[in-house]
Amino acid sequence: MERICIKDKLPDSFFALPQSIYHSLPFAPEEDREPIHRLLSEESAHHEMVLYTDHQTVRLLGIFPENAPVAHFAYWEASNQKTNQQAFEMFETDAAQRKMKLIQGPLTFNTFHRYRLRLQTPSWHMFDREPVNPLYYIDWLKELQYTPSLTFESRRIKSSGVPEVYAAKDHYISTLTQLPFRCIPLTPENWVQRAHEIFELVDTIFSQNPGYKPISYAQFCLLYNADFAQKLCPHSSVLFENESKKLVGLCFCLPDYRSLAQKANPVFARDYSKLTHKTLLIKSVGVHPDFRGQGLMNYLGAYCMQTFRNHYDDAIFCLMRENNPSLAFTENLPYESCSYALFEKAVRL
Repeated sequence: MERICIKDKLPDSFFALPQSIYHSLPFAPEEDREPIHRLLSEESAHHEMVLYTDHQTVRLLGIFPENAPVAHFAYWEASNQKTNQQAFEMFETDAAQRKMKLIQGPLTFNTFHRYRLRLQTPSWHMFDREPVNPLYYIDWLKELQYTPSLTFESRRIKSSGVPEVYAAKDHYISTLTQLPFRCIPLTPENWVQRAHEIFELVDTIFSQNPGYKPISYAQFCLLYNADFAQKLCPHSSVLFENESKKLVGLCFCLPDYRSLAQKANPVFARDYSKLTHKTLLIKSVGVHPDFRGQGLMNYLGAYCMQTFRNHYDDAIFCLMRENNPSLAFTENLPYESCSYALFEKAVRL
């Protein structure tokens, strides 16, 4: 087992190891070498990073923030319980030596990037950027005395349940045009024009979430950029703008493109028509804190519902935190659920 100090580059074995773990599973983590290296390079200024690996059966990135008592583990993959335990023991020893009080993971620097473990395997197998893992990971963590600290849920509304959704939300659909806000369809062109404002709105909306830390605009663009905008559904993705042209709400939605056998980045204009079964992924919905309490979460949903039946068969509300107001939109409706968790463990000094 090696302990490798990381500044930006990871060994080739890091990217090869998941192939042996996921080759027989209907899902696999989405990893792109260059953005990962760019992220590590930027974060190395404020984090010490150590990779624990035998290059064959386990990889575990330990993240030690400067001037903070919580260490994180990230990019964890393993196929052998004994070597996995070895890697975690080395990581926990290093955390104790650095006077860390708590370990959380999987968490890649903060909740903006890849984090959480999936606790079940749902019927949809995997959607865009969904946390995925073999289910034995949960058992291995629990044996190492890690416990869930935050929990999340995705909910799939099947086609049979869509009429109930419309019946429950009819008031918001019928009064949408009466709002004192302008609805801006989130097309690729509008994304480019408002990209920095979108970044600022995302940061403001989600900054109060547990585990969130501010990120740079450059880091935001690693995930949310022109390629991402090309994937969005222009019929259901929207920005709400007030009379002062300030963005106050957002909704990011895209089709589930995973049935398409292609390596190129999906593009709605090109690829939507290729989908035989059309599932809408409702990825991020939020309202600026200054404009909450006005029903805007429901109105963002109503905007999407205006055209939903013309374009989609069903929908998945993705990765909602337990007790988050967004869960209320699907309460009392028939849905299939999948749960996720962030785990933690006190460091033994």
